[in-house]
Amino acid sequence: GLPPPSQSTADEDEERLIKSLQHHSDDSDDEGAIIRDPNTIPAISFWKAVKIPGVMEFSIALFFAKLVCYTFLFCLPNYVNSIKIDGKKYDPEKSADIATFYDIGGIIGSIVCGLLADKTGCNAIVCIVFQIFSVPLLFIYYHYGTISMAAQLGIMFVLGFFSNGPYALITTAVSADLGTSEAIRGSAQALATVSAIIDGSGSIGATLGPYIASVLTNKQWYQRRVRAYSRAALLLITLVYGTS
Repeated sequence: GLPPPSQSTADEDEERLIKSLQHHSDDSDDEGAIIRDPNTIPAISFWKAVKIPGVMEFSIALFFAKLVCYTFLFCLPNYVNSIKIDGKKYDPEKSADIATFYDIGGIIGSIVCGLLADKTGCNAIVCIVFQIFSVPLLFIYYHYGTISMAAQLGIMFVLGFFSNGPYALITTAVSADLGTSEAIRGSAQALATVSAIIDGSGSIGATLGPYIASVLTNKQWYQRRVRAYSRAALLLITLVYGTS
């Protein structure tokens, strides 16, 4: 019989096939037929990634969103323990149980926020709506959450619903959407850079939030949260207005 083909011959055949496919894709008018090797697309620089429309806006918005969410996550039990609900003060263990309603609302809110974003295709607008609702809810919670246990749990649940959705959406879907930008399309390295910038900005907010809350009074803590979410919403409104 015939001798088996040498390894060099197989490699040459594979190389010719790849060149043939690439040549065919260059001559084709069908965009879907384009074959791009991710390994041949260079990574973009940090500053070029920052200049991509939407990256800075979503990064700062996530910074404020995670600042508020992680402040609630770590400091809410202590806040509940420091106030009187319907004239009654609760011990740390009970306060921690009460604070879980914020997390339950956040879980459901994140799912609903994602579903709305998928249905509408408008991630920024969904984030804006949720954040705008969060601002008056912070006011309502601070001033009326102590009226009764039902008011405390109900407002806390709704606040968690609206405040956690944008943070979850920006971290996942928005980072992926920005990866379809013409400046980085097809480059896995560039997508990783964009995702790192957005997630890293949010992590800074998550780190600073609880620390800042630890040195503030309850009133100052509330005021900082309102300002943080207002700024996040304004940034995204500016982004939507600028791209419309």
